[in-house]
Amino acid sequence: MEVKYFPFQPHCFAFGGFDLQMLNTLEAVRNAGVNAEKLDVWSRDADFEILHIWGMGPSNFDVIDWARKAGKKVVATVLLPYHDTLRSLLGYFYRWTLGEGRHLISHLKAADRVVVLNEGQSRVLQRFYGVAKERICIIPNIIESAYFEPPEFDFKAHYSIEDFVLCTGNISYRKNQLNLARACVDMNQNLVLIGNVLDGAESYGQELEKLIRDNPRILWIRELPKASGALIGAYHECRVFALPSRNETQPISALEAAAMKKPLVLMDRAYARQQFYKGAFLCHSSSPADIRRALEKALGKKEEGETGPDLTACTAAEVGARYKECYHQISK
Repeated sequence: MEVKYFPFQPHCFAFGGFDLQMLNTLEAVRNAGVNAEKLDVWSRDADFEILHIWGMGPSNFDVIDWARKAGKKVVATVLLPYHDTLRSLLGYFYRWTLGEGRHLISHLKAADRVVVLNEGQSRVLQRFYGVAKERICIIPNIIESAYFEPPEFDFKAHYSIEDFVLCTGNISYRKNQLNLARACVDMNQNLVLIGNVLDGAESYGQELEKLIRDNPRILWIRELPKASGALIGAYHECRVFALPSRNETQPISALEAAAMKKPLVLMDRAYARQQFYKGAFLCHSSSPADIRRALEKALGKKEEGETGPDLTACTAAEVGARYKECYHQISK
């Protein structure tokens, strides 16, 4: 059995958490004994059995069609909206009337297996996209092993900041770091942001930069290597991890904070109601005032020696084993 991985977009133009998960999963399935490689688009060698598509949209519809015509099995790992707001539902029906929704549904149904991150995503896949339950595999994101251990890097001493709220991830309107920063300014609370400005969000990044220039309590680190000592040190030293994002599926950064047993502040949306984020403090809206209220509760939380959620399913070994089983289910 040989599996080829195909990304949603060129990583030189856009790279985020989903792309990082693809690469981490590729390593995990290899370690589980699967013969898996990146698809070489320049090669004419089609001697493989399974094409694993990451993401689902017009950019890879043709690839799925070609793979099916060539007799390949197709696995698709997808991120879906939860359709938990009126706006999201209206968007779904609007895309359906344009025909875009029908193309998406037909290609989801063309896959031999569709992988989603949790039960909520599975229900969405069945209800809105008509994919049969037996064709769905539920496999969560990977938390790298380093996040389960204290780091050697002293983040507090290196960056001269302590008692801080942490937020990691690409800077964008969706992730709502600007309102988080405003809430922290109102509270005279230290904040550490780690992440580059997402392509297309330059004006949003400029607004954030302007706010930070006038507020020395905010430290913005544009980039740290994945699972680096400095990044893990930031999680280890923070008092609270906050991601008041308007829309997520299963944010890896919040999983990493949960592995470090940190209090979480998330938006009161479907993505926050997963077993891995149990006990998170939820913002009722994306406004600075609501973020502040959630932060105050999280910062006031007493240490109670809690063990935190069971994250075994998110280890690389477990995720690799689940994907291996998924591949075997459709293997000839």
